[in-house]
Amino acid sequence: MDVKTEKINDVALVVLAGELNMDNSNTLRVAFKKILKENSRKILVDFEKLVFIDSSGIATLIEMFQNLGKLNGRMCLCNVNKRIIGVFEVTKVQKLFNIFVTREEALRSFCEAQ
Repeated sequence: MDVKTEKINDVALVVLAGELNMDNSNTLRVAFKKILKENSRKILVDFEKLVFIDSSGIATLIEMFQNLGKLNGRMCLCNVNKRIIGVFEVTKVQKLFNIFVTREEALRSFCEAQ
């Protein structure tokens, strides 16, 4: 899995590629911790190039969601393919996250929430 991060205004963008699984979910956890250390409280996770997620990857996302909640932060997801949406629905985690079709919609949602 590849994790790239960048800032778009005050939103930390996390772009995932490949497979998010037990073997590499710690890579995402480390990226999230770095973002929090930089005092970012708005995180957008872009799934456009992610092809697979397992329970460990989902657990990492939930952990980040909970950590952000404690800091009054917010996390959104975008570009989630049908297969991964299906995994979210089976595990009921889609109810936790604001999931947007496009990156632009997700970024707008951060502006509207201010």
